[in-house]
Amino acid sequence: MSRHSAFALLMVAALGLPACTSDPGALITADGIMADVSVLAADSMEGRGAGTPGEARAVAYIARRLEQIGLEPVAGSYLLPIELVGMQKDVAKSSLTIRGPQGAIPLENDRNVTYWSTAEEPVVDLRNVPVVFVGYGVEAPEHGWDDFKGADVRGKVLLFLNNDPPVVENGDTLFGGEARTYYGRWTYKFEQAQKHGAAGAIVVHTTQSASYGFSVIGNTGSRQIWQRTYQLDFLSWIDSTLTERIAASMGTNLTGLFESAAQRDFRPRDTGYRLTTHIETAIEQVQATNVAGVVRGSDPALADQYVVFTAHHDHLGMNPDAPTDDKIFNGAQDNALGVAAILAAADAFANADPRRSIMFVSVTAEEGGLLGSSRFVANPPLPLRQIVANFNVDSPQSYGITRDAAAIGIDMSTLGTTFSTVAEEQGLRPAGDPNPNAGSFYRSDQVSFAKAGVPALYLQAGKDYVDSLGFDPAEFRLRHYHQVSD
Repeated sequence: MSRHSAFALLMVAALGLPACTSDPGALITADGIMADVSVLAADSMEGRGAGTPGEARAVAYIARRLEQIGLEPVAGSYLLPIELVGMQKDVAKSSLTIRGPQGAIPLENDRNVTYWSTAEEPVVDLRNVPVVFVGYGVEAPEHGWDDFKGADVRGKVLLFLNNDPPVVENGDTLFGGEARTYYGRWTYKFEQAQKHGAAGAIVVHTTQSASYGFSVIGNTGSRQIWQRTYQLDFLSWIDSTLTERIAASMGTNLTGLFESAAQRDFRPRDTGYRLTTHIETAIEQVQATNVAGVVRGSDPALADQYVVFTAHHDHLGMNPDAPTDDKIFNGAQDNALGVAAILAAADAFANADPRRSIMFVSVTAEEGGLLGSSRFVANPPLPLRQIVANFNVDSPQSYGITRDAAAIGIDMSTLGTTFSTVAEEQGLRPAGDPNPNAGSFYRSDQVSFAKAGVPALYLQAGKDYVDSLGFDPAEFRLRHYHQVSD
């Protein structure tokens, strides 16, 4: 079996299909998958940025493929457009200063700091705003944990540590241990800042706490940002070197900040730093597009139940100001490969006889904050109660055959039990999240379905390779993730 088809066949087998052809899984081939990848990741797609001409070309291609495969359109069309609000900071006209007792810290835009605004205002000015360290910024009543303890942080800029508090009490981890919970996500930190009336938020980046290097998010403030649930004047990431300087002025170091924030008696404290910023932002309405097709179920008692397979087709687009000659973020693994995988599975399902209806959705604007999937769930083309499961595919590995198959979220619903049974039937060992510290369940489109009460899994291929790869796949992915080399 080819290295790609083992992964895609697991998706087909997951529903225990009787077949109209002798073996619908045989339609899933590495060559077929890579043919779709080569089109979707081509330079002509210009990185498939949401709402761009490159995305429009990718959407047209995916819709044609769904039609060729024989899937029915959803609600009369394969195309499900959504409206987005895009915000682009004017880098040349924007500025940031963070000044403390020893003077201003040396900021290098997109190298050790990145900043932007989601206030949906063309101009934002903050002058000498106090920067307050709030630890992890977690309020978890189920654990009796409160990092704010009634502190009034309205109008201030909050400095957050990334990840969850690493707390062990009576031999038990208080949060997720190695497995990041939603409290550890940077989106939660920004939501907390808005909840407490802050002017802004800064998240401290370390490779260990984020599970990726600063280069992955370093140019966030220079890219187009999409409308989110939080609207704040100022948002930022800073790297560990800048945080060390802030910590030193507080009489400690970066390690000391992490240690103090892991204590129940932690309280917010003024860093002694003041922030001044001027941000000019161009705001525009943008149309992006989800693409969907369906294979109708054959069992009258089950055909109104839908299993939804998702993969996002958008990526990071282009960066004309990139310092290298290559300015296109092609996104081959992230996530042209995922889209190609569900197209291959769609071909197999179209030649099988599924009892339930199977919908395939290529979603947009995942990179901007899971916006395509969240809009799909908020305004589904069928009653949400009819969606009984979601399988999401994002950046599947393509390095070699594995003895195991992973499903992130395997322990979050009974869908994980079904996955485990099917994996074992295919001679594969079921596994959970191969990198739990990354908090991947909260970082891709399956979480939009899970939040709405739909059992969901994020499918991966595992990491127990049959043959030696000759390289470290985790290091390889880290080096190419969100880079033009993907």
